[in-house]
Order: sequence, then C-alpha cells, then structure tokens
Amino acid sequence: MPSQVQRDTESERSAAVDAERDRHHERFRPRPAALALAVIAVVGVAAGWWHFWFLTDDAFISFRYMSNAMLGRGLVWNPPPFSPVEGYTSWLWTVSLLQLWRATGIEPPVAANWISLIFGYATLFVVYCFVRRMAFPPTLARHRLAFLALVFLGTLTNRTFLTWLSSGLETSLFNFCFALWIYHALQPIGARRGQVFRISLAATLAALTRPDGLLLAAATPALFAIDALERPAPLSQLLRRFAWAFPGLGLLLHLGWRRSIYGEWLPNTYYAKYASPWPESGLRYAASFVLEYALWIWLGLALFWLVRHGRARGGTSARALVVAAAVGAHLAYYTFAIGGDHFEYRVYSHLVPLVFVSFAWLIARLELRPALAFSLFGVFILASAPLPWVHHLTTSISGRGLKTVTPVAPRFPPGLRWYARQFDELQAWLIHRSVAVRQEEHAAFHRWLEEFLPPRAEGAAIDWDDRPVTAAGSVGVLGWRLPHVAIIDRLGLNDYQIARAPRPPRRGPRQMAHERRPPEGYVECFRPNVVIAPRDGEGEPKNQIVVEPRRRPLTDAEITRCEWDFRAAD
Repeated sequence: MPSQVQRDTESERSAAVDAERDRHHERFRPRPAALALAVIAVVGVAAGWWHFWFLTDDAFISFRYMSNAMLGRGLVWNPPPFSPVEGYTSWLWTVSLLQLWRATGIEPPVAANWISLIFGYATLFVVYCFVRRMAFPPTLARHRLAFLALVFLGTLTNRTFLTWLSSGLETSLFNFCFALWIYHALQPIGARRGQVFRISLAATLAALTRPDGLLLAAATPALFAIDALERPAPLSQLLRRFAWAFPGLGLLLHLGWRRSIYGEWLPNTYYAKYASPWPESGLRYAASFVLEYALWIWLGLALFWLVRHGRARGGTSARALVVAAAVGAHLAYYTFAIGGDHFEYRVYSHLVPLVFVSFAWLIARLELRPALAFSLFGVFILASAPLPWVHHLTTSISGRGLKTVTPVAPRFPPGLRWYARQFDELQAWLIHRSVAVRQEEHAAFHRWLEEFLPPRAEGAAIDWDDRPVTAAGSVGVLGWRLPHVAIIDRLGLNDYQIARAPRPPRRGPRQMAHERRPPEGYVECFRPNVVIAPRDGEGEPKNQIVVEPRRRPLTDAEITRCEWDFRAAD
C-alpha cells in the first residue's frame, strides 16, 4: 500500500496537472481563428459525407429486422413460425433507427446516413476535446490551435474516415463510442463518480453497438481497479464510487435477452463468417492500410518515442497501458483471427482520428521545435493522400462491379511506382478473396440492386398468409423489398442451419464471409416459390415479382420440421 507521503505527493502532482489543464483551457477560448476552423470542419465533413455517400446491401439486413419489428413480429429475419435468428451485429444501431422510424415515420434507408453524419461530427468533437486537454511543452503550447487544424486536416482528407460517414451500417456510431471511451479512460477517476459513469457508459454503448466493443467493456474493470489502487479508500467508499458503473448492467441484460430470444450468446453472423484464424489475409489487410495511408511515418515516430521514453525516468501510466492493450487486442483480433473485413478498412476506421491525435501527442512528448513539428506533421498528411485519392479518382465501376481491382502504379512517377505496386499487389490478393472490397464496388452493387429489383411497394403486396419463400445469396435489399416473403439466406448470415453447416470443399481461394452453403436438400425443403423475372413489355421497373402457385400449401408444421430436422442433422 502507498505511504501517506506517496499519497500526498500523488495528490500534489494531480492538482498540478489539473491546474495546468485549467490554464490550457483558459487560453483555448474561442477566437475568430478557432471559429473559422470549426466552420471549415463542419463544411468539410458534410462535403466528404456527400461525396462518398453510399448504402451497402448488408445495411438492408438490419433494415429488414426493423421492418419486421414494425409489423409486430419482433427483431426477426423471417416471420414466425421460422425460428428467430440474430443476423444483425448492431443491436444499438438497429434499435435506435427502429425507434426513430416509430417516432417520425422516417424509414431506415433514408435516416441511416444522416444519423451516421451526426456521429461523425460527434467523433470530431471528441477529437477536439483530446487536443484541448493535451499537455504541450511551452515551445508548442501557443500553437495548440494549429495542431488542432492539422489533426482535422488529416482526418477530413482521409478516405476511410469519409467513407464510413455513410453506408447505412453502424460504423460511425461505433467509432464515436470507441473514441469516447478512450477519451474518458485516459483521464484519472479520483473522487469523480461521474467519470466512473462516463467510462462505463461509453464501454456499454460500444459493446451494444458491435460485439467487438466487449473488449472495451472487459478493459473497464481494470481501469477501476487501477484507480482503487492509486487512491485507496474504505470499502464502503469504493463501493459507492463504483456503483456509478451501473450502465454496465445493460450488457448483462442484453446478453440475457439475446439468449432468451435467439438461443445463443453470440450473433448468428459470428458462426456464419468465422471458420478458422486467417492471419495470411489479416496481415495483408493491415499492410495495405499502412501503405495506403503512409502509417509507417506514424509507426516510426512512435518507435522513436518508445526508445526515448524507455530511457527516461518514470513510466507510462497504467491507465494508458490498459487503453493500449484494449486497442491492440481489437486490432489483433481482426488482423490475426478474422483476417480483416469484407469491407474497405471498416474495422480499422476508428483508428483514423486517433492516429492523428496521437501523432500530435507524440510530437508534444518529444518536445520538437515548432518548425520541425509542423514539417513532420505536414509530410505525414501529404504522404497519406496520394494512394487513396488516386485510387478513388481513377476507379470506374459499372453494372454489378464484383471484385473490381484498380491498379494505381501506372499513375505514379517512375520513382514511386515500386511503392504503389506493392499496394496494387495487396489489393488484388485481398479483393479476389472478398476482403477489403472498396466503397465504389459496394455503391455500384447497391445501385444495380435498386435497378434490378421491383420497388418495396410491389413486394409488400405479397401476403404472408400463403407462406411465400425465396432463396438468395445477397439478401439485404431483396429482404427489404419483400417484407412478407421468407428468405433463405444461402450464405447463412440470417440462417441458423447454414451458418453451422460444414463448409463445402473449397474451389479456388478462400472467401471472406462467403463460404457457407446450404446443406443438400435444405432450401428445397421449404419449396421456394418466389422469383424475380423480367417484366413483359417496356417500362420501369424492368423486373417483376412472380409468385408461383404450389400444388399443396406450405404449412407452419412443415417449416418447423424442415428447420429442426436439419438442425438435428448438424
């Protein structure tokens, strides 16, 4: 246990830090330059959001769950008697859009990207708070606003950050929760019960938004334990302090709810997507990210700081180590276990603003001269721009645009082509395996589905009473357009049996989240009778929904028997 002298010293040090931060905050009052920067940031976010605006087919999976809830069926993929299955991985996002739909009548495809934009602004506000609290040495303290401008510039010119301001997925909400948790987790708790509440709430929101947020929830008790060791107090006082972590109870309630509704502790998508560790893909996914955004500059500066920091007296705070471990565990999970992600850097997108914030922090800790600090920051931002923007501006996709690879090396000067060629090789390897598929391809595929499928109003005219069924591999927009038709998801994201069926023999390269197939006879057991067929004559839409009559009706007992017979076979 620390001695009284040590506790007094720690209290004096904490008071000095708080006083220094108060002085920083006092000097960081809004000025014309700060207001101008805020306006530029607001406009920049909106412009990037508008430029990269898109929806993905996967987003409509959650929209279908919301539609069924609006129809009184609950958060299910197919109407009863089909068994409930959790084919979405974003409970908080799904429930939030559902409540907005109920309250305002605004349907999820319209509301989703606007809500994502709001959380993009919220993330940028957390970035501002990071820089505002950052302790700069005297030589750099008066340039705080300039560093904030550079952090904003790096973030707002980053293609990955701008891409995930839309999509219809929960990414922007998750990124905000992740940044918010780190911001509060790095601050000492002390006697502030509100700080306990804020850390717990941010972790809970992240975990309810996406299951990988559970890593933050798991790290949160370690933060509380560190605080209890640093500021020992009677047990009764500690219990009163940490009782403010009650938002964490929401996770237990949600896990119990998931188990009671779906019969599983994890979403069905986990079983559908994950087969075995895939580091061969994940390392390439990470290397592509590093090359595209010149993150080797950040890594070099971080390594230089670590070398210098290791020789200095004292050490990194325990809180910072816990935060670093949580971020590292999240990164390692997707890199070494999952193998990246089907979407373009989606699972790394939360790192973008944190990279630029931490770059400013590293410069401050190294106490670089202003000229060198700004030059280094400028070089980093400039180096992070050519590959992603050349790729984006030269990519042209028509039709369905599946597995489109756009080489960029020929667009670069001879001296830089070797670097761009490494990026091209990584991209080709990944995209041919359905990994890191770019925003342009998802946008093109969604446009193609919008044109190919008849409108939702036509699909809604089909009644569930006759138990219509269809089967497909890309089920998002289809599921939204056919709200009363049961859809067998051939890839297993929304099907219990297919998600757990043995993978068929692989023909060709392994495919991210696209390797599950229905067991033999499974789809046929439900006697699918709904097809999309060309419409007779000219006009729009070009296709129509055809419900083929069955010789005998499909009964509820037959549906239940099909599900359970194949479940028992597994």
